[in-house]
Amino acid sequence: MIGKNSRKKDRISWVISIFMLLLTAAAWIRMDKSWGSLNHLPVYLYVGVLVFYLRAEKFAYKGSDLSGTQSNKWTRHLLLFFWWLLLIVPALEYSLFPRYNFAVIITGAVLTVIGTVLRAWGIWTLGKYFSVHIEIQDNHELIENGPYKFIRHPAYAGNIIQAAGIPLILNAYYSLSISAVLIFLFLYRLKLEEEVLIREVKGYRDYVKRTDRLVPKVW
Repeated sequence: MIGKNSRKKDRISWVISIFMLLLTAAAWIRMDKSWGSLNHLPVYLYVGVLVFYLRAEKFAYKGSDLSGTQSNKWTRHLLLFFWWLLLIVPALEYSLFPRYNFAVIITGAVLTVIGTVLRAWGIWTLGKYFSVHIEIQDNHELIENGPYKFIRHPAYAGNIIQAAGIPLILNAYYSLSISAVLIFLFLYRLKLEEEVLIREVKGYRDYVKRTDRLVPKVW
């Protein structure tokens, strides 16, 4: 049974990967044709911020040798699909509708960096207990240090801030519709995850009562 689930997950990942590669190629071809008319600063800044994001993810996530019980795996595939769209479509939009508003560009870059740092801090603090799945691992412990002293889901908070910021770097206003979908999906997945944590992790119900979900002192 595990083998069948694994093969199904691999097929879904392959379909998503192939689609995204084709979309990336289309964006690259379009940008290559339009490059002479584009202002280079937003593109350089966009690439730099994405490199910072990837390096921060690599630094923060150390992997885990723990086994556990996973649930609602479909949410990860859906989030992965729209996350890749968010990384690629703004570049394609910028090649079609080049805009230049310096204040918006800087706002987008700052938001993305803040979101990246917050997410990386949350992942690093969880250490071996972090998982890209909704997963309860063997001997799962409640973590309350670092950003978890203030909010219960710093990694999700970081993702939401990133989703709001990434399209703004390229003044890709239409791509904010993808951000809206992603934010909704993050909030929905967060709800599912909290239901599992309350049910399975000792002390989490009390932890919910004394901490905020995403924004300190607000929500």
